[in-house]
Order: sequence, then C-alpha cells, then structure tokens
Amino acid sequence: MPDTVSPSSGRTLYVDLSSGESRVLDTSPHAADYLGGRGLAARLAWDLLPPGVGALDEANHLFLAPGALVGTPAPSAGRTMISGLSPQAHPHEWYTRSSLGGHWGAALRYAGYDGLVVTGRATGPVVLSIENDAVSLRDASHLWGLGLVETQRRLAGELPEGTRVLAIGPAGENRCRYAVIATGTESAAGQGGFGAVMGAKRLKAIAVRGTGGVPVARPQEALGRSREVVRGILAIYGRGGGSAEPTATRPASRRAPCTHGCPRNCGGFYADVPGQVHPERTYTGHLHCCSPILADPKGWLGTGYGFRAGFEIAQVCNDLGINHWEIVFGLVPWVLRLQARGEAQSLGGLSLDLADPANLLALLEAIAHREGVGDILAEGLPRAAAALGLGEDIVGTLYPAYGQASHWDGHGAFPTPYYPYWLVTALQWALDSRDPLGGGHGYTTNIFRLVGRLEPRAGDPDTRRRLLEVGQRLYGSPDAVDPLSGPAGKGLPGVYHQDRNALKDCLGVCDNIFPMLTDHTAPDFLCTVAGVPGPHLEQYVYEPLCASPLDREALARVGTRVFTLERLLAVRNWGRSRADDEGIMPYLAHPEGTVSPYLGHPVGLDEAAFRRLLDECYTLRGWDPATGRPTPATLAGLGLGDLAG
Repeated sequence: MPDTVSPSSGRTLYVDLSSGESRVLDTSPHAADYLGGRGLAARLAWDLLPPGVGALDEANHLFLAPGALVGTPAPSAGRTMISGLSPQAHPHEWYTRSSLGGHWGAALRYAGYDGLVVTGRATGPVVLSIENDAVSLRDASHLWGLGLVETQRRLAGELPEGTRVLAIGPAGENRCRYAVIATGTESAAGQGGFGAVMGAKRLKAIAVRGTGGVPVARPQEALGRSREVVRGILAIYGRGGGSAEPTATRPASRRAPCTHGCPRNCGGFYADVPGQVHPERTYTGHLHCCSPILADPKGWLGTGYGFRAGFEIAQVCNDLGINHWEIVFGLVPWVLRLQARGEAQSLGGLSLDLADPANLLALLEAIAHREGVGDILAEGLPRAAAALGLGEDIVGTLYPAYGQASHWDGHGAFPTPYYPYWLVTALQWALDSRDPLGGGHGYTTNIFRLVGRLEPRAGDPDTRRRLLEVGQRLYGSPDAVDPLSGPAGKGLPGVYHQDRNALKDCLGVCDNIFPMLTDHTAPDFLCTVAGVPGPHLEQYVYEPLCASPLDREALARVGTRVFTLERLLAVRNWGRSRADDEGIMPYLAHPEGTVSPYLGHPVGLDEAAFRRLLDECYTLRGWDPATGRPTPATLAGLGLGDLAG
C-alpha cells in the first residue's frame, strides 16, 4: 500500500538476469525513513550487498531509484539515482552512487515502481523491457556494439510510443571503468562507472513505459506551490542555456532542460553540426555540465579547439558512453602535463598531440573498445598510470580520492573555489565515497558565488555585516561564510551540505538549484519564495504531495540518516575509518589553484587545522573522532539502532 508520508507506491521491481525472473519488493516500510532515490537505494544495498562482492561480479546489484518527487508537479524534480558497487572507485570497488536527469525516472514511477534492482548476468545481450506490470527480457544482439544514439533510435522503432530508454555504449559493453549509463543525447550517470556494471551483466538497455501516475494527496495545492517556486527559480537563476542566434564561431542553439520538470533550461541543444575531424558527419545533442568546456577554445587547458571540434568530441564521448568528467579533468590534463615536461609524445602507437582533435578522438575510440593502450587507459588513470609506470605523480595532483578527478576543491584541473571556501568542499570529499559535488554544489552555489558577486563591494562595512549575518542565520556561525575566517566555522556548512545533498538525492531535485539559500539581490542576501525561507522550499513543495507529510525537522533528518547509513555500509563491507578520510590530505597539500582576492596570496593546507575540522565534523555527527565511525547512540537516535551490530 502507498505510504501516507511519502508520494510512494511502496513497490520496487527486482530482476534477476541470470534466471530471467522478476518480482516486486514491498518497500513501503522504507518510505518515511528514506523517501526514495538515494535513500531507498542505500537501504536496499544494506540488505542486498554483502562484503566480498566485486563491481563486475554476477552477484553485484544495480539500484535505480527515482527521487520521491520525480513524476510529480515539483519543479526541477527529475533526477534518478543509480547506485551500486563502483568499477571506477579506487582503491576499493565500494558502494557509491551517480544520478541522471531526463524522463526515464518519471516513466518508472508512472509504471508503478519506486525503484528497480537488477542482479545476475544474462547469457547474451538483452534489453530489460518494463511496461507497467509486464516485465520481459528482449534479445539485444542486434544492438550490441552500437552507440547510445543509434541504440535509442532503433529501440524507438521497436517499442511502443512513449517508452523511455536507458542504455550503454561500447565503453560500457567493454567494461571501461568510467563508462556511463545515459538517456537521450546527454543525460548521463557519469561518475561511478555504472555503464560497466550493465556491460558486465550484458544489459544493453532498460526500456520503461508507464501509463499510471504518482499519488498526490492535494494536487491543486501541489501545483500552486510548485508554480510559486518556479517563479522564484527563474527570478534568482534565470533560464540560462545556449545562445538563441548563431555567431561567427557557433551555430544557433535552443535552450533545453536536462531533466523532467525543470523550468531553467540551462543546457544548449545544437542540431546537425558538421564535424571538424569528420566533416562528412553531422552531430546533434546538448552541451551541459562540463561538456561546454570542450567547445570553448579559451576554457579548456590550452588545447584551443574551436566549437565544431569540441562539439564533435563531446558528442562522440556521449555516443561511446564515456564519462566527460574523466576526459576533461583527468585524462587530458594528465597528457598535457606529461608533455609539458617532455614526456609521452605518443602512447602505444597513438599520437598524444592533442592540438589535433583527431588524435583525441582516436584515443577515445581506443578506450571505448579497449584496443591497444586504450585497454589500459580504460581502467581509469589512478590504475592506468600505475600500470604504465607513467605520470603517477601527476595523477596525485588531479585526483583527490576514490578514483575521481577534481571538482570544486581549489586544486587540480578545476582550481576553484579559493581559500577558505575549498575547506568546506574538501570536507565533503573527505567523508564521501565519490566526488561529492555531483549532488553537492549547495555551498559553492550559495556562498562562494555570492561572495564572488560581492567582491566589488568587499570593503563596504554594511555589505560585510550582511554577509556575516548570512553565515549566522544559515549555519549558526558568521565564520562559515567569512572570506577572512580561515578554518573557523567550516565544519558547520560541511556537515549541513553533506546532509542536504543526501536529502536532495532522496527527493530527486536539481543540485544546481536546490537548496535555494541565498539571493544576491535581496537586502539580507537570503532567499525567500512566497514567504517561505529558502532552506524550507523542498519541504514546501513536498508537503501537499502526502496525506501526512514529514515536518521540516523530520524531513531534514532523512538526509542525516541516509548519509550515516552509507557510512555504516562502508564500515561493514570495507572497514572504512578515519584513515580513509585523511587520504585526501596529500592531494590538498599541493598549491591551491586560485588566489583569494580578499587575501591576495595563496594559502596552503594546514594539516593540523584540517584534522581539527575533521574532529569537528565527527563530533557534530555523533561519530567517534578516533575512528570516524558512527556511535551506537547516534545510530539509535537516527532509527538505525537495529543495524549497529
């Protein structure tokens, strides 16, 4: 039966590819405590992932769970979490998650399911087809080897109209450790390498068509509140997106959202763009997330690609099913830094002169098909550099932890934000199981960008007073946002955003919009929509969906519970401890990449101060500072006491 405290069907589909059998799990008991998305997946993983299983093993489980708000009127709520044991994760193939947008998650909800769990391994390539209660495996031999675009095109001709498809490309089929699962031309679960998990299971695609709906307690109120929040989103963030008119170097584009129900349209969609390397071909698709860097000759590490070359590389990456982030912030910076010191002009017979985009395309094809040196590079740079005995020290400057390249940590190939703001994102990195900024831009979006907008007025005492009040009101300390405060107060936003990130992933809302905490145009710099303070907007749109919704405090505790449960799983299965958290410190010891205009000089890592910040985070969480593990009392307080043993 649906749970009255969550817009949930209480049903999760479980499919065993080895036997071809499927059944429905009753997950309604988890709805109130975990909502959906990341929370539901973590709770199922606790039950279904014992220690000792590898990411590419037949016994591994892949968890696909739309957020609890997906398929409802809630704005920008179209995200689906894809979780499981990660082939990309290093040095442990441990449990983590990724997410994607598009319309697939809403289709699964409309088919009557809160989630999908896939285990086993098919005897040959298959498509998992779900149409409401009808679940079947279709032969996919004719699709194996095709790119993501052609796979979806062919399935569109074979399946009923309105079917939504997740698929993998050749990179996933060949178990590239950073292969993506994607839908449409751009929405992809990038980090984690879960495309390789589908490839290992011989699962080419998952096709879903649903003709039902998601239960909503008070539809008109839900729609009204959602419209109010949409107006607030557009007022604060605008619509974003690509250019409406062509320029001398870039063709016309139209704005396009990356996910179901999003009003912002922050991606640019381009059609029929001739290739630079292959002018006889045309490419159609999005530029979004980090992919615009590929097409910006001023923005990508000196390769100097024009729009056509960069767009071609981006679309080839998408079609092969390769994670853009690994290429843009890992592989290419590694190659360029090797060459800057006179090493590796070629590798395994492939030219590494990346000034010619044809050489990068050849490298991507080799990786996706695991041909020659591409077989080694498909392992991901932390493993590949060790195997090659080449540039391991450079990898240490580009990869903070967990086999994933830098992201909003003040270092690496993406050297923002500046000190002291990267201390907060470094804490997020330290306690997570992956790049945390895939769902954790909350601090950088709300605080770092606000501070950047205030730089011209930094000397104004009234501006500074209002900025410090933001820190006090949001986090309980003015030091949490003060550009001159150093490490003081940074543990508070570190923990706050870890929990809010988990809550967002349970609800399925857009990370680049929520939480809506600040508004640089407001007199107090704080966001308010329809009289509702920004920190409570998720609860505002969630409340009318449920007959007896969770209150603000209970909803916020869901994020804390889920983050803690994931930690508990890491402790049980991999012995996670504080020593793992401190593993990011050698990376942070490299010089920061951007200097604060408020300080005027670079600031390095103070190891003792960072350890004290970790102490602060553990204490705020009720974890043992010596081990970094949740205490029995904390677990009991979060309703996890039965898992403590």
